[in-house]
Amino acid sequence: MELSGKNYQGPLDRVLGRIDDLDEINLGILVQKLARERKLLESVFDVIRDGVLVLDDKGFLTYSNQQGRTLIGIKEKQHDKVNIRKVSPEVAHALGLDMTQDNHYPEVVMREMQITYPEKRHLRIYAVPIEKSDSKEEKHEKVGLAVVMTDVTKELDDINAKIESEKVSSIMDLAAGVAHELGNPLNSINIHLQLLKRNFQPSSNENAKSKKSLDSCIKEVKRLDGIISHFLKAIRPSDPDFKKIKLLDVIGEILRLREKELNAKKISVSMEAGVREPMIHADAEQIKQVFFNVIGNALDAVGEKSEIRIITGIDDKYVFAKVVDQGCGIKKENISRVIEPYFTTKKTGHGIGMMIVHRIMRDHGGEVGIDSKEGSGTIVTLNFPRKSIRRTMLESTNQSNNN
Repeated sequence: MELSGKNYQGPLDRVLGRIDDLDEINLGILVQKLARERKLLESVFDVIRDGVLVLDDKGFLTYSNQQGRTLIGIKEKQHDKVNIRKVSPEVAHALGLDMTQDNHYPEVVMREMQITYPEKRHLRIYAVPIEKSDSKEEKHEKVGLAVVMTDVTKELDDINAKIESEKVSSIMDLAAGVAHELGNPLNSINIHLQLLKRNFQPSSNENAKSKKSLDSCIKEVKRLDGIISHFLKAIRPSDPDFKKIKLLDVIGEILRLREKELNAKKISVSMEAGVREPMIHADAEQIKQVFFNVIGNALDAVGEKSEIRIITGIDDKYVFAKVVDQGCGIKKENISRVIEPYFTTKKTGHGIGMMIVHRIMRDHGGEVGIDSKEGSGTIVTLNFPRKSIRRTMLESTNQSNNN
């Protein structure tokens, strides 16, 4: 019997049709399963701290997790048609892609580098080529690159801070040793000068002049001994003795100590205080050292008949004091260096004044801010916490115990 017609399906056709239908269903299930797994993997990659990038054979991004996009400065899901050479030339250079032709990826890359965009960071990069194997010809063609980037900025900053702290500590120990060695002969000189004065019998004008010279020597030795003692206390301060003190009283005392220098240069000082009198929890002697150094720097920076402004106030977080001068200012590249030991912009400076200021303020839980423009003057802002460190630590301890 002959069968014909468009819709006729023989037994074989029906079996093949069922297989086709079955394959489509299985394919759909497989696609859904792969989509779910991809979404799960993307969610996992988005929460890890490392940046992940996948590049195709021409350097275009085919995948990037959230941290990866953050590190190279692109928006979420912006990786379509984005080339790594364009969005992050620094990373491309580190991967060896700036000089590499398409389809010629380098071998495994492991290195640390610094990038400046979108912000200054230090990255540790590990990259491996993605290969496609040809089983017939046994060739492995590089069709992409998988890149893992770790932000090690904080890690390096911590290491550098530790190195700097050890460096400062060793320098201070050396300086303290030298100062101590100078103190011993000064004490001996002072004793002998006192003995000479006691045995001195002025009987003529010539002897009177000698006695006056002797008194001047004793006075200078005492002054030098005081400087050394003051220096030793400054570079090796004891733990702060926190007490509630009036900030304006401290500033007033320092201005009286600096009065001769201020008058010599005919410099006027204006005080601008808020409505409320600022009170701080601090070690009075150490805070005097802070203002002695800061006001001294302003004095050195300004010319004759100039003005120094001291502004005090209270905000939500800090009691603050600003020392404002219209002096020579500081170069932009030197502002961050003024707290380094033995760095100075003065011809006769020693470079430890602001380092001591920074350390004392740090020990008090405060901050030092410096705004300066060369030729226009400098503003040094001293921020003191409104709460004492002891009170803050006690509150933190109580909160931890309650949790």
